Amino acid sequence: MDEELVEDQIVIDRVVDTIDGYSWTWPVVKDKLSQMIVDMMPSAVLIRLTDDPEGFKEAENILLEFYFPQDMNTRLISDAFHICGQETTLYVLDGLELDKIPEPTPDVNQGDST
Repeated sequence: MDEELVEDQIVIDRVVDTIDGYSWTWPVVKDKLSQMIVDMMPSAVLIRLTDDPEGFKEAENILLEFYFPQDMNTRLISDAFHICGQETTLYVLDGLELDKIPEPTPDVNQGDST
């Protein structure tokens, strides 16, 4: 395996592990990176994906559905690195300030019929 690919995979794994530490933030990450990938998408790809030259929102929804399963988290980070660039992806992720997004608390009244 190429040394650069190994280094990329190490960074990707570290990013995924870091986000996993704030696992409740994955929907925010997936939403932002899907938007970013669509923004970088050539118009020919957008049209092929959505049959609409202005189908940005539809393309984002397609990507969100594609990346929704938890086992696609690493693939999302890898794709963002390769499509948008490692530095840009890391900058955007840092800007999300995932460590400041509060962990949701379970609703203790959920299912309470009183």
